[in-house]
Amino acid sequence: MDLAHPVRLFKYPEALAAALEQDGPPDVIGFSHYIWNSQLSLAFAELVKRRFPVTTVVFGGPQYPLRLPEQTDFWHERLTGKVDFYVEGEGEAAFSDLLLTLNDFDRKEVRGTIPGAHNFHDDGVLYAPPPRLRIHYLSTVPSPYLAGLMDEFFDGKLVPTVQTNRGCPFKCTFCQEGTRYFQTVAKKHDRQIRDELHYIGRRMKSLVEFGAARNELLITDSNFGMFPEDHETCRVIAECQQLYGWPRVVNVTTGKNQRDRVLSAVAEVRGAISLSGAVQSLDPDVLSRIARKNIDAGKLMEIALAASEAGAGTYSEVILALPGDSKAKHLGTLRQLVDAGFDRLNMFQLTLLPGSEMCTDAYRREHGLVTKWRVMPRCYGAFNVLGEELRTAELDEVCVTVPDMPYEDYRECRVMNLLLASLYNGGTFAVLLAVLRAHWISPMRWLELARTLAHGPALATVLKEFAAETDGQLWDDRADLLTYATEHTDEYVAGRLGNNLLYTYRTRIISEALEDTADLAARACLTALREIGVGAGGGSLIEALVRESAEYHRLVLSDIFRTDPPEVLRQTARFDLDELLATARRREDVRLRDQRNFQHSEPGVREFVLTPAQQRTLSTYLEQFGTTPWGVGRLLTKVRLPDIVRQVRMTPGPGTAPAPAGTGTPTT
Repeated sequence: MDLAHPVRLFKYPEALAAALEQDGPPDVIGFSHYIWNSQLSLAFAELVKRRFPVTTVVFGGPQYPLRLPEQTDFWHERLTGKVDFYVEGEGEAAFSDLLLTLNDFDRKEVRGTIPGAHNFHDDGVLYAPPPRLRIHYLSTVPSPYLAGLMDEFFDGKLVPTVQTNRGCPFKCTFCQEGTRYFQTVAKKHDRQIRDELHYIGRRMKSLVEFGAARNELLITDSNFGMFPEDHETCRVIAECQQLYGWPRVVNVTTGKNQRDRVLSAVAEVRGAISLSGAVQSLDPDVLSRIARKNIDAGKLMEIALAASEAGAGTYSEVILALPGDSKAKHLGTLRQLVDAGFDRLNMFQLTLLPGSEMCTDAYRREHGLVTKWRVMPRCYGAFNVLGEELRTAELDEVCVTVPDMPYEDYRECRVMNLLLASLYNGGTFAVLLAVLRAHWISPMRWLELARTLAHGPALATVLKEFAAETDGQLWDDRADLLTYATEHTDEYVAGRLGNNLLYTYRTRIISEALEDTADLAARACLTALREIGVGAGGGSLIEALVRESAEYHRLVLSDIFRTDPPEVLRQTARFDLDELLATARRREDVRLRDQRNFQHSEPGVREFVLTPAQQRTLSTYLEQFGTTPWGVGRLLTKVRLPDIVRQVRMTPGPGTAPAPAGTGTPTT
């Protein structure tokens, strides 16, 4: 091997295929190996090894079992004949050691002498030395941005990604970083972070100005904001926002403890970072089984209450079908989170990651995990490489049954997850939520009614198809699904199969069943109010407010995914909904419960418009993701809903005519 040969990085499979065609066999080719590119990397590796036997193929990444017996099986089942070495643990130093060794020795002579470099030798033995010691100071690793290695990837499609620290002090069994190896947190010097962010910002500036790129930054830290150094990182991000107009949104998981420190850091980039309260579950038994005892769930809940002061949105994460879970426990967690006031709940199915404790055979047996296989959304394709067609699809293993959650309960929870994502997340029906909360009604009661009340035909169709596709995407046998997926790659690429169901069906609800959904939201709200004796007579002022509010939110969402300029929509305004929401933010529940405080003396007119800036933002994302429900569903995970929904403006007209102070009474 000649170390003088240039090093190249590849993100796109097509670019790697072109390089192999043009340049011939590389000395060494290394593949990252994650859940989202495992089969793709294996397909390339198999072809490279078959066509270029002299090339050394190296894999590295977390998609690798923890225990030696399972690692041996993994080599037999997936790696043998395709991969020469697998780097376990951190890759930078171990991979460098391997390259230096291969410069002096033939790869067949390397048998377990390099920490972390596993290889299955011709003698039938898996040589698996322990991982190399962790890197204690991340700045010892040169920055690929500052070295210019990432310049070609500023193409308007990819999102710049940085890491300011690595490791996690928590021990969650479902996470690869929950293992002992990653318990220590290694940090990067603040000067290198500053240089990287400004380097990126200078290159993003023109792309963002012309609407040619997503105005985002991804930080891959596991607990951002929890460490003192993160405060300085946020100040640098704020500098970049002022100098370059980038980033508008910072996607990052904020810290699970140290609430005040997290809030202080996030306040530096007001509104760019959403505070996360990733509880996964709030049931004590479930938390104990997944080793989250050292995470203060109560403090996570407090994040929602303090977020408005930091100028940040909030979201929490919940995983369905964790060990010890049940339908009641899952719905109970959702209730506590919406009652705490989180803006958005991200709901996931439990995926078993090979590098996690939960994926081991012993853990599965102990907790009674029953799993199925599915194709991962967006992780499939067909590629021409060295004159051959490679068809690949990535699969993940999801838990669908635990002892106290039969599959039917799992299915019902998924439907509730969809309704919550569609009606609650992002303040889709914010005025209705404000009214409910003012009367001490949990939003979960409203969502439960939305699930059980009669649905209009368009909404009923969407929900029925969601339930059917939930069943249809799950397979018992991994090999059978892999064969099917590679034979039907075109259908997956076209968006007819393999979609993220929550994202896709949320989009379908907005685009295909919006009228039914707004009507259901209003009826469920009125039913919940009547259950406590409010508006029981029908035709009341509060009913007029609820109906107008539901229609208001329908118009805000109408036709927002059209690529051509949509028409201006109008509504008669009998209530001042902006003032109502401002009153809710001030927590003035007594005033909020009297609808006369928000009634216009004479009706006005609202206009609902999409601004040119919003249309440019939408065009940028739709061009990249497409206009299918699947593509738009992805869009909704990348932009904030308030940034793309219609703006509301009132025509000049009368103000409100509130009741005299002290005379208002709730309408019942």
